[in-house]
Amino acid sequence: MSVSQDDEDRRLPTLQAPVKALDPHGLQIVGLGTVVFVIGTLICWWQLPALQGIGKGWWLSTALLGTGIGVLSLAVLLVLRRRRLR
Repeated sequence: MSVSQDDEDRRLPTLQAPVKALDPHGLQIVGLGTVVFVIGTLICWWQLPALQGIGKGWWLSTALLGTGIGVLSLAVLLVLRRRRLR
C-alpha cells in the first residue's frame, strides 16, 4: 500500500449555508465600477497635461474605455433584469 492511498474515504461533508446573494443581478457592483471609472476619467481629463508630461496620457483613454464598458454593461443588465421581472 502506498502512502497516497487510504482505506477509508475521508471526505468532509459539505453544507451550503442558506444565505441569499447580496446582488443577484450584478447592478450594484457594475454601477459602482462605472462611477469609479467616470470619476477617474474626470480626474485624468483635468490632469491631462501633467499626465502627458510624465508619459501617462494613455490613462485617459483607459478610463474612457472603462466608462464605456460600464455604461454598456449597465444597459445590458437593466434589460435582462426587466425581462426577468416580466
